[in-house]
Amino acid sequence: MPLRSTQAVALVVFAVGLAGCGGGSGPITQPTPVTTTTTTQPPKPTGIVLPAGMVCDPTPPPLFRYVVKVWSGSCKPGEGCLLDSHPVVQNVDDYCGRAGFGSSWKFCETRLEGNPQRQACDYLLVGQAKDTLRWGPTWYGENRLCGTDLSNCSNHPSEQFKVHVKGPGEFMACVDEKVPLSPEAELGGPNGRCGIINIE
Repeated sequence: MPLRSTQAVALVVFAVGLAGCGGGSGPITQPTPVTTTTTTQPPKPTGIVLPAGMVCDPTPPPLFRYVVKVWSGSCKPGEGCLLDSHPVVQNVDDYCGRAGFGSSWKFCETRLEGNPQRQACDYLLVGQAKDTLRWGPTWYGENRLCGTDLSNCSNHPSEQFKVHVKGPGEFMACVDEKVPLSPEAELGGPNGRCGIINIE
């Protein structure tokens, strides 16, 4: 075979080989991008953080009711009396039994009177007052803060769970907005977070 014919045949074979190996001018395929999904966890409830050194174990279930009652004195018009308050919970997971009240109780306070953890457990279900920033409820008389522009109720000098009143009127003790509430909570007042008493 003449040299030129041999070179021509070689060039044709080389070109065919390139085409078979993807050397042609066909469409270029782009790689498929990998999608990365980032999962964002919902924020945890803030809740109430106890002062350092205070312990409440077991912790109470969410607040069911906030009780306000006359603690001492006469609430007749012009005469002063002292109101007291405390949280009440449902017996969830035998909390009332573990807190010392008895497993058959349907509702109970956070601890028995005199229990060294009662104060801490009450703090968890009440938080801090908006006006005084003390641990205990925010007190209102006729929808106004006690001790500010209202003359017939005033905060107790050392105990935020109590308030001095000179009836008549509607008085409320309201827990902190960070306090968790039971789905069946029996509460009234602003945002459903208050215990209410009417003095006639």
